[in-house]
Amino acid sequence: MRFVIVTGGPLSVHAADVVRGFSEAADTTVIACDSGCDFLAKAGIIPSLVVGDMDSISKAGLEYISANNIPVEKYPVEKDWTDSEIALGKATKDDEIILVCPLSGRIDHVMANLGLAMKFRAEGYKITVSDGITVCFPLSGEDHAECSVRAYKDDASVSLIPFDFDTPVTGVTTEGLYYALKDATLKAGSSYSFSNHPVKGVFSISVSIKSGKLLLTVTKAD
Repeated sequence: MRFVIVTGGPLSVHAADVVRGFSEAADTTVIACDSGCDFLAKAGIIPSLVVGDMDSISKAGLEYISANNIPVEKYPVEKDWTDSEIALGKATKDDEIILVCPLSGRIDHVMANLGLAMKFRAEGYKITVSDGITVCFPLSGEDHAECSVRAYKDDASVSLIPFDFDTPVTGVTTEGLYYALKDATLKAGSSYSFSNHPVKGVFSISVSIKSGKLLLTVTKAD
């Protein structure tokens, strides 16, 4: 089973393409978090479920829910979890999760969602984060990620971002990157492993680690 979870915030047509591409599959459940339903309504995508405190969704979004008989799970505004975390909790470790959320704009929301993704990865969930242009792969413990870069057409920027200031990332090994790493150790606070790029003509890259927490990001180069 695949869960595509769409948060609120400024998302582009590229994010809509990501959701639309997955939503057509029979094994995919699309969940909107509060005003994430506004975004889906504008894109003409009907989610399977809307969750959240419903404090930011527009009147048009509520009308879209009503017109399409979309189930809603409403929660109190004062709660211990964000709408995103509630939605993520619908998945199991056997499921694939794609968290579609803004990766620019309000930095607190961006960091909260990336932190949630890392938390769920550390607990054994299969999760990636995307805004339609940038894709993020959280890695935790002994872990591995592969990513197609074909869509970037030799214009991809790849960064490996250590996510824990207390514990370094060990055994970092890459394949397909111009500046290759083999059994390297990376520490948070250094830009050593930022702004790499694939070897020309390579359409897939991979990163593996032996321990620690690492965020692999792939985006379009400036």
